[in-house]
Amino acid sequence: MKGKKEKTNTITIPDEEHSIEIFRNIRWSEGVYCPKCHSFHVEKRGPQGRIHRYQCKNCNNNFSDFTNTIFHKSQVPLGIMIYILFNMKNKNTITLSKETGLTRQTIYRIKKIFNKQKQEKTNKKKSQTH
Repeated sequence: MKGKKEKTNTITIPDEEHSIEIFRNIRWSEGVYCPKCHSFHVEKRGPQGRIHRYQCKNCNNNFSDFTNTIFHKSQVPLGIMIYILFNMKNKNTITLSKETGLTRQTIYRIKKIFNKQKQEKTNKKKSQTH
């Protein structure tokens, strides 16, 4: 078929640095605070790879941007995690695997984590209204 253009699907995965900056702005919208004692008296300890490390001056707790979040200890780039989050309802595991280059098992695990977190928040809201 001469002259027929082949349709290509392109995906846009958010830039890693930009994704982390947006995450920081949301997480620390009121300022960086200790997840353990909730003190705002913290010291920035500098970057550790793609995230920042902090130390609480009140309780001496060391923590990072991702401490106590679903992104803690994840080696999958945040941009890819965001892409999966926003596409997991309309794309299956195999498609997401092909698009991101991650294994199906990794995609399945990430989707399971997101779904579990969503369910926990739903249950928490229900228990607060009853």
